[in-house]
Order: sequence, then structure tokens, then C-alpha cells
Amino acid sequence: MAASEASATNVRGRRDYTSAIYGSVLVASVVVGAGTTRSPWVLALILLISNGIFWVAHVYAEIVASVHGGWGFAAIGRGLHREWPLVFAAVPPAAAAIVAGRLFDAGEPAAAWAALITALVELQVWGLIAAQAMPLHGRALVRTIMLNLAIGLVVVALKLSLPH
Repeated sequence: MAASEASATNVRGRRDYTSAIYGSVLVASVVVGAGTTRSPWVLALILLISNGIFWVAHVYAEIVASVHGGWGFAAIGRGLHREWPLVFAAVPPAAAAIVAGRLFDAGEPAAAWAALITALVELQVWGLIAAQAMPLHGRALVRTIMLNLAIGLVVVALKLSLPH
């Protein structure tokens, strides 16, 4: 099992990919907000720190709601472990920005686009994995794929329309 997979199961005994999907959308949004003028290393750091902050905030919100069993250290540890994919979702886009900037000597805009495309591909992959885990078939699967694509297109539209 990949390190990025959610470790907890949902009510029906299936893996829960919520944090991985949420993390992918979050990192794509941060790329859009960060703009195209940041160095690849700075962009990568922003992505990792932003998702890290949201990871802690998400676990805190779930602890307050007693999702993981209250305020004990064991419950907090379960929450941090279960929601880890939210942070991990920032790793491939951060790496893509660095690789594009360092290895291919691309400028800041190309590094930002590499990170964004990686985040959107990651979103599609996690969405498909979650759909298979359900398992979804037929129209339900098509709707899920279309929703993932729509989210990706909205993020790309925002990236293209916002001045940076």
C-alpha cells in the first residue's frame, strides 16, 4: 500500500481517499494563488507549508468534532495519520516545480504550470481510485470522472484568468 493512501477505512470498511482528493484540490488552488513569479523552490515550499497547515487544521477540526475519538494523544495521532494524504498531495506538484525549474531550466511560469498540471493529474488519479473503491460503475462512474474534470477545468480557468 502506498504511503500516501489513507490509513483509515470509512463506515463501510473501504479506504477513505477524502484527504488525498482534498489535498490535490488544495495544492492546485495554492498554485493558482501563488502566481507564476515565484522561484520553483519557493513555490514548492509554499505548497508543502500550505498543505501542512491545512493538514493540522483539518485534524484539529475533526478532533473538535470527535471524529477520531476525542482529545487524547491516541486520537490525535490517529487523526494525524489518517489525514496524512492531505500533506502528501503537495509532494508530487512541489517536485514537479523543482524538476521543471532545475532540470529543464524552465522559468517560474513553466514551473508553476508543471506543479498545477501534476496536481490536476493527481486529482484525476485519486478520483478514479476512490471511484473504484466504492465501486462505481456506469453513469455513477461517468459522473464522478466528469466532476473531477470539471474541478480541474475550473482551476485552469482561474489560473488563466487571474493576473500575476
